[in-house]
Amino acid sequence: MNVGHPLEAFTTIFGWMQFQNLWDILVFSGIAFIPFLIIVIRAFVDNYTGQEAKAGSRKSVHMMEVEIVKALSVVVLAAQPIWPLTLSELEFENACNQTPGVSDIEDTTYQDAFDVTNATVPVWWYATMAISKGITGAAIAGIGCPEDMVRTRIELDLQRISDPEVAQNVQRFTNECFVRARSRYQNDRPDVSALLDQHGIDDPEFVGSRVYLQTEGFYDYYRAASPVPGFDYIAARDDPDYNEGAEPDYGRPTCEDWWNGDTGPGLRGQILEQMEPTFWESARDSMSGWFGTSNEELEDRMIRRLVEESAVRAPHITSGLVNSDTNAGLYSRLTASLGLAQQEMFSHGPMMLTIREAAPIVQSFLLMGIYMLLPILLVVSLYSWGPVFAATMAILTVTFWSYLWAISRWLEDNMAAALYPGGAGYLNVPFGSLFSPDLGMKDSMITMATGLLHIGLPLVFSMIVGWAGYKLGEATNSARNVSGSMESAGGRAGSSAGGKLMEGSRRR
Repeated sequence: MNVGHPLEAFTTIFGWMQFQNLWDILVFSGIAFIPFLIIVIRAFVDNYTGQEAKAGSRKSVHMMEVEIVKALSVVVLAAQPIWPLTLSELEFENACNQTPGVSDIEDTTYQDAFDVTNATVPVWWYATMAISKGITGAAIAGIGCPEDMVRTRIELDLQRISDPEVAQNVQRFTNECFVRARSRYQNDRPDVSALLDQHGIDDPEFVGSRVYLQTEGFYDYYRAASPVPGFDYIAARDDPDYNEGAEPDYGRPTCEDWWNGDTGPGLRGQILEQMEPTFWESARDSMSGWFGTSNEELEDRMIRRLVEESAVRAPHITSGLVNSDTNAGLYSRLTASLGLAQQEMFSHGPMMLTIREAAPIVQSFLLMGIYMLLPILLVVSLYSWGPVFAATMAILTVTFWSYLWAISRWLEDNMAAALYPGGAGYLNVPFGSLFSPDLGMKDSMITMATGLLHIGLPLVFSMIVGWAGYKLGEATNSARNVSGSMESAGGRAGSSAGGKLMEGSRRR
């Protein structure tokens, strides 16, 4: 039997252990037998108060027999724990990687925290769980696994340049190469329309700009202001006025060489190494196949995100830029201000992802609560099949939420593909960033849809099922009232006919 979340395996076992615990308490205290006494008393009272004593006694016996048989069937099938359920029977396949990094229940720490081994389950509820899990699993398999680009996008936003040395190199490159090349680009305005069409009109705002790398007079012209560790000193290229024997340990590469790393450790590769390797490889492969974008372009987009996020979040970078030349300080302060505005205005993006991640956990707790409280429901309802069917539908409904969440993930991916054809804009800036052309409106739409779908679809489905159950109950009561009325009418007609027959015989 499959479960939708690793936690659900442990909460399921724990819920049925509490079911057995409560049922044993009700049995040993005698409370579990009170419904049978109520059935007997009610059968006699209901019939003796409405009919002649002789006819009422016969009917009360028959009704009592029927009600007791129905109650016993509920006890045997839905109350008495019989079927063993062990933790090894519950499997978490994680087919669509809805829980990253978990391939089996044993890969989690829940096993150490939850001291559960096995439980026994009534036959009815075991069949209910098996059917509900089977239907839900088959429905999800019919959708297929979505790429889950919304989660990938938000996780990409969390990546940072954590190595201080790399952050310092980014700061140096910005001051010594990017600011100078950008100033010259704004002054000269060279004809680079072909490069802008290929890499985007915002390419000159990126430290690894292809315009500056592939246009003569920019990164091939400017050099590092001081030696860069890892690059050998070359007399023909570096300052020639060093005394013999007093040459520096490292050289001053051109900005192009410094970025690409032709003769030393390239800054581009150093930034990419700041990404978590396993996650980045998986994200790069999925995004490349999803958007049809080359790995090199995806890497450039990711580098841009890392540099921009570091400029906003890392104090040792922003303070350095502020303390450098006037233009760099202005850009840094603007970036920091807009970054703070983004955090305040669009924080619902991570919140919606939190809702997505928490939804299966809430589902696990709800199912556990239903399982463990079933004994009380059965006793209070006098072992009636009506509440059993209602609880069965509740379990089926809550379990089916997993399928609705899979639908919402599929819709999220396709919304992202529709709003960002080609994928460049989708990967360019963080969620809700004010730097995006639409001021983050598309990102906000996607993240709002995430929360609304994950909350709204289960809510609407549960309301529909509840309404259908209510109407079914009304129909059942109406049929019962009609049959009761017909029975009463038939009894009155029979009594009237019998009376007239006796009166006619006396006249004869």
